[in-house]
Amino acid sequence: MSNLIQIKEILEKYNKIPKRSLGQNFLINPEIAKKTAEICMGGVFPPVDGVLEIGPGIGALTVELCRLYKKVAAVEIDRTFEPILNDIMANYSNLNIIFDDILRVDLHNLVKNEFSECEKIYVCANLPYYITTPVILKLLKSGVRFNGITVMVQKEAADRLCSKAGEANYNATATVINYYGEAKKMFNVPKLDFYPAPKILSTVVRIIPHNAPIANPKSEGLMYKIIDAAFEQRRKTLVNALVNSMNLDKEKVINIVKKITGNESIRGEELNVRMFADISDLIYDLQIINK
Repeated sequence: MSNLIQIKEILEKYNKIPKRSLGQNFLINPEIAKKTAEICMGGVFPPVDGVLEIGPGIGALTVELCRLYKKVAAVEIDRTFEPILNDIMANYSNLNIIFDDILRVDLHNLVKNEFSECEKIYVCANLPYYITTPVILKLLKSGVRFNGITVMVQKEAADRLCSKAGEANYNATATVINYYGEAKKMFNVPKLDFYPAPKILSTVVRIIPHNAPIANPKSEGLMYKIIDAAFEQRRKTLVNALVNSMNLDKEKVINIVKKITGNESIRGEELNVRMFADISDLIYDLQIINK
């Protein structure tokens, strides 16, 4: 399924042209699909777990997932893949393909309907650049307890996803990831392992949830708002970013930031998720914002 000759034959048979607008690049190295599927679960494959795949395309990774997991639910936005997937995946009874936009799917209902008999649930996806951040944030903020999230993304996106406080690439998405778990770059995928070849290198990233929460904000929603505000105006101090974005009283924000960080001139990119949670709780307690 993941070699150039087969993929070209399949695309020609079904008169399918990869859509650049949807970031459709198909794996042509069979070892990459196999390795990604194995990494998703951390190399242990009890036949009791399920996986949500996002963007199966013509099924190169889907085949490998079906071989390892009890149940696979694959969400695909491009309905023109339907005849291809129905043909190629016909022999896999543990697969359900859902033609929908993952950003519009109710994840709680999907998990309830698809994985009720699975002990653990993982996510595996080859994400195009334009939806990398929205998809990851939706997965993490959904409240669904995924046991691991493995994504293949552009290398520059991987650098940002795996960044930590104080690093140049640190951003709002990385902060939310750090709240949920730990992101680790697993391996790079050369451009020529795809058809058509993308312009830059890709990287497989694995996000593993913390065994215990590293922060317990009184309002996750408020903490997320504060994180977003901090990075939307990252050249400003945290105080000014929060005051401008959230219409807060400046003196009160200065006192809160000084209490948590000791520095009223600190920028948001210097704070770890625990600090964001502590600031969020003080703002929550003082009731200086509409929660």
